[in-house]
Amino acid sequence: MKKKEFHRLARAVIRKGDSILLAKAEGWQNSFLPGGHVEIGEGAETALLRELQEELGVNGRITSFLGDFEHSWQHDDTVHFELTHVFEAVIDKEQVESQEPHLQFFWATVEEYEELDLQPYPLIDTLRESQLPASVWRSTLETN
Repeated sequence: MKKKEFHRLARAVIRKGDSILLAKAEGWQNSFLPGGHVEIGEGAETALLRELQEELGVNGRITSFLGDFEHSWQHDDTVHFELTHVFEAVIDKEQVESQEPHLQFFWATVEEYEELDLQPYPLIDTLRESQLPASVWRSTLETN
């Protein structure tokens, strides 16, 4: 029987011109938005601002809620399930530098999202929309 693990995450869409800030973790092929795990007893917005400070050494300001994204993936003998709260945010620095040696941050355009294996996958279609909806719910667990 495979192990199962649940992750509650808060991530940010941070824009610079036509690009958004993405991250990659050492040893992994996929990319993802900056942010990370919401600790038990912590709110999603607080967690996101804390993660931006820890990962990038920047102060952030949340401007809007984009939506929630469910996603599942497998690594070794564990199936991971995540619920990601995605916010639009601005940061106080244009130049960003990773504060964590296992993370690399870079700017990417919409044309690069698939090639960069942006996850969770429903983010790609949502971010391609010229006018983002007020908020969305997307899932790789549902088959509708």
